[in-house]
Amino acid sequence: MSTVEFQDWETSLGWQREATEETIRGHGVIVAEFFDEGCSRRLPWRQRPAAAQLMAATEQTNRSFDAVVIGEYERAFYGDQFNAVLTALRRGESSCGSRKRAVR
Repeated sequence: MSTVEFQDWETSLGWQREATEETIRGHGVIVAEFFDEGCSRRLPWRQRPAAAQLMAATEQTNRSFDAVVIGEYERAFYGDQFNAVLTALRRGESSCGSRKRAVR
């Protein structure tokens, strides 16, 4: 089941934004948002529209961010996806974190 069937877009984006603001307070600002609605976490990130945009952005040398905050780890990743995404972010010299911990 996808989020679109259980929670509206505004509510989901709202709590994720609030959690992110709390996580980065005193360390940075939100400069971009990538939010996929109705995509199963089983889909690889490069097959989800917004996640694919994020992955492409990490490859740009002039990107506007140097860290990525994930609203809820359990909803964002399936299987070994976290390791694949983290590897891509590290190649682009970005850090990745959830509300629980940050990884560089």
